[in-house]
Amino acid sequence: MRIAIDGRTIVRKRTGVGVYAERFVRSLLRIDQKNSYTLFMAEDDPSLEAPNLTKVLLPASTTMGPNRWWENFTLPRFLRRHSIDIYFSPAYVLPLLHRSRSSKSSNTRTLMVATIHDLVSYHFPETFTLKMRIWQRLFVGNAVRVADCIFADSLATKLDIHNFYDVPQEVVKVVYLPVDAQFQPVKERETLDVIRARYKLPPKFILYLGTLEPRKNVGRLAAAYARLPDLLREQHSLVLAGGLGWYSGSIRQEIDELHLGEQIKLLGYVNLSDLPGLYTLASAFVYLSLYEGFGAPPLEAMACGTPVIASRSSSLPEVVGDAGILVDPLDLEEITAQLTRVLTDEPLRSQLGAAGLKQAGLFAANDKAEELLQIFEKLVEQRRSTAG
Repeated sequence: MRIAIDGRTIVRKRTGVGVYAERFVRSLLRIDQKNSYTLFMAEDDPSLEAPNLTKVLLPASTTMGPNRWWENFTLPRFLRRHSIDIYFSPAYVLPLLHRSRSSKSSNTRTLMVATIHDLVSYHFPETFTLKMRIWQRLFVGNAVRVADCIFADSLATKLDIHNFYDVPQEVVKVVYLPVDAQFQPVKERETLDVIRARYKLPPKFILYLGTLEPRKNVGRLAAAYARLPDLLREQHSLVLAGGLGWYSGSIRQEIDELHLGEQIKLLGYVNLSDLPGLYTLASAFVYLSLYEGFGAPPLEAMACGTPVIASRSSSLPEVVGDAGILVDPLDLEEITAQLTRVLTDEPLRSQLGAAGLKQAGLFAANDKAEELLQIFEKLVEQRRSTAG
């Protein structure tokens, strides 16, 4: 098979979709030496190399015009000229003029595969900018029209796609995000000391990792933290790691109004290579998102043996399972009570850490990439049998 992948989100400071794309590309190259891969990139990543990989570096652009031109005119010509069998978009953006999967001439075209990570703008439109709401409706709508196969990050997202769009069930496949092998407990004290010093971390802390934006519910996390007994707050700071997203100004204002000073620390973006150490150092990891298509940070934290408290909503129960504590993300009293329980109960923390390691083992990278590859192969076989 000739497989082409949109890797434009695989950049140095990657988050979300970029992490998803990079993990699957790396895992596919590790397990598959038979098929050929073309990876379109906005920035080169020298660590992504394989004999069967061709990287195509695109002109750097953050503006809409050049990106949309490439997707709708340059890309289709490339796919035809190089007889690409599968084009995979991890960011659900497919050519707008591509023939739909029901087209009679579909046997002669590149098969289109896209991942729809979530439909959060349908559930919580107020947490998105108008531009992003329009963007998601346009490109998700196009993806469900033309994609021969849609990957959903979770059963929750698959149900959303079915509920909001008339998509045949067999078109949508659930493929969970793999957890990278780098996420494991860091045992080297020297490494941990370097990370603590680099980010000026307190001796004990509660950790959140993710973009600061409304659906992540960070303001309510801070409010629940503020309700902890004074002694617990003196012993454990709240560390918020991640870049600033839309409406982050209002979130920072909510935090400032709690008047907790240095007890709440904002780290900003953290280098991916430092994350295992950051998770390992944390007393607990808390993730109270209102909605997630998957939610990689709780899985990464569990892989590092860190006790996890997460929302009892959307896909997070699928990810966390019975290995963490699930709470109502809107219930301050419950959140505070469970935080108190985890921070004061050492046997519980040990139990959650061990259970988390076991749960994370269900998301091995090679296994998830194998699922992806099998779906690609089945799509091509089905097209060949139909054409024959």
